[in-house]
Amino acid sequence: MKLPVDDTTLTAWATLLGLTKEQSDDVLSEVEDALRRGYEFRPPAVRHLTFEQATADMAIDEFALMYLTFGLHRAGQDELAEQVMGRAFAPAVTPRRPL
Repeated sequence: MKLPVDDTTLTAWATLLGLTKEQSDDVLSEVEDALRRGYEFRPPAVRHLTFEQATADMAIDEFALMYLTFGLHRAGQDELAEQVMGRAFAPAVTPRRPL
């Protein structure tokens, strides 16, 4: 799988999460496995695409969120990982302007 980030970025993320090289590799494997599971259920409009084609234009933000979530789990921070996912999927709340 082609990643939307370079090795320097991955190393920095792993360092921030306190992951070893092996743990970081495991996280990358988990991200790819999750994407492959999702690929199996892709919508009809993209059924003709291979996995590589479907993931080739993955945004760095999407990848970062997946890496952060799986990385936090790997680092033993399950509660933080759940909070990150909760915030990622929560609807954006716009403050109300006074009338």
